[in-house]
Amino acid sequence: MEEKHGRRGLSVWQLTLGALYVAMFALAGNVPVLSAIQIIPGVPITLQVFLVAMMGLTLGVRGGLTAYGAVLVLTACGLPMMAGGKGGLAVFYGPTCGYIYGWFFIVLFTGLYAAGGMDKLMHKRFLSGDRGKKTVWNRLLSMSLHLPASFAVGMAGVLLDYVCGSAALAAKSLTELPALLLSNLAFLPGDMVKIGLASALSLSLFAKPALSRIFRAQRPAQRA
Repeated sequence: MEEKHGRRGLSVWQLTLGALYVAMFALAGNVPVLSAIQIIPGVPITLQVFLVAMMGLTLGVRGGLTAYGAVLVLTACGLPMMAGGKGGLAVFYGPTCGYIYGWFFIVLFTGLYAAGGMDKLMHKRFLSGDRGKKTVWNRLLSMSLHLPASFAVGMAGVLLDYVCGSAALAAKSLTELPALLLSNLAFLPGDMVKIGLASALSLSLFAKPALSRIFRAQRPAQRA
């Protein structure tokens, strides 16, 4: 009954964590040192990609998109959620609006992975009742696969975000689209770091309880 109910709605933990992400989102877009750097005019460097990836990896598709939607709603209401303290409806049709819409793919891809691949790696395999030493190492090996898998999924979303952002910037002149797409390569190293941090942090949120369950299951077998 609890599992069926959990599938219909978001848990208190998900709602709380989602609200924290939304609260942090405005701060992530206004880090003075990073906001002063604009590789593409009007597109400052922020930590918002990191938070968007965390929404999907830790909240799944439904929870992640709910948090992402909350950010968009608060922005539309005029709150300074975006980089540079921007807010209001003008944000959604400005020259850099494509990057905002492109975040959808990061949340979607990481959320699908969290609900599918990560759930199998981190819960169904780790928290099963098997007790052999070989099984423990298999679980730990599977846990290590989370880092490259989540990183690849997150970067796929980032690349689609680049396409959306470049398309919006080139709306008035499609001939500039190839050059704009190439200019996004300047953001690639920083976004790789952000997605990597999100992968590692999302792992740490689940690794401790998973490991404790694994080794707790081993103790009776060792005594016997």
